[in-house]
Amino acid sequence: MIDSSTAPKQEGRKAQYFLTGYTQAAGIRIYAFQGRVDATRMDYTVEVDLALIPGYGIRIQDLPLLCRELLQQQAQPDEITAVVFTEQRMRSHAENLAAARHEAEHKKKQPKHLGTADADTSWRPICDRQ
Repeated sequence: MIDSSTAPKQEGRKAQYFLTGYTQAAGIRIYAFQGRVDATRMDYTVEVDLALIPGYGIRIQDLPLLCRELLQQQAQPDEITAVVFTEQRMRSHAENLAAARHEAEHKKKQPKHLGTADADTSWRPICDRQ
């Protein structure tokens, strides 16, 4: 735990997280971030089991952004500085991606409304209208 006197104050301001690097051992990658609120800085880590990510369609290059989003979602970022990107969160991410893809496909398949039949006849010469 962190002493609350050294933790960043969250008085209406959101912390910004910056990736500072990562380490990896035995298939576990630990991303290091620095959280900043005004002039206060704190270090955070997010642990990811790399063996799980292919099963959820997560690309390794997407992990830093996903880990940063995970940190931003924390309710009390000044209390927890080490977070695990769990399999449940990976599953949730995969479900959200699938839903977004489905919605995009659905939008693509809908025909564009070009107007009414009356509007179609307005461009024809008067002699063709009968």
